[in-house]
Amino acid sequence: MKKRWIAAFLLSVICLSNLEISEQIDKNSLIRIHVLANSDSQADQQLKLQVKDDVVRYLEPQLAQSHSIEESRQIIQNHLPQLEQTAKNTLQRLNSNYDVTLQYGHFDFPVKYYGGFSLPAGNYEALRMLIGEGKGHNWWCVLFPPMCFTDSNTSASGKYTGQTPEKKVVIKLKSVELLKKWTGQETTAEEPANQQA
Repeated sequence: MKKRWIAAFLLSVICLSNLEISEQIDKNSLIRIHVLANSDSQADQQLKLQVKDDVVRYLEPQLAQSHSIEESRQIIQNHLPQLEQTAKNTLQRLNSNYDVTLQYGHFDFPVKYYGGFSLPAGNYEALRMLIGEGKGHNWWCVLFPPMCFTDSNTSASGKYTGQTPEKKVVIKLKSVELLKKWTGQETTAEEPANQQA
């Protein structure tokens, strides 16, 4: 009987030391915005920030009453023509002849830090705006939950609203993860292809 208790205790210790419990942001609960400047010149970077400010300012009241990612997605997709026109008006007002292209879909993002948390690299649903050739430094934020709806000076400085994305608890067995890695059987969920607006 004593041996069974010892065996059960040792098995419990092994199992518990094998568990990895973490809290991860659910990337499927986010809609990001990504604005790419024409180039890295100072003038193009300023244009990018102006376009970003005007588009975010347009979107803020549109998304104010949204309570879900589905509602936000529908609002953004329904307003793509107005968003594009807002960006074009901004460029025209600033005497720029660059074109702007809007895309809504799933895009790859590197790791990004937002105040007190970070979003891991990965494929995210996003509104993407390319100004001119879109080869310059870019600006990111999160439209849902609404994190970039602060005044433009605050958002440009890296401060965001108090909203944070949903998190989910992930429990993994370290030994299983190692076995998958060694056998090359790590699987990732396929994301839908990019959709161009």
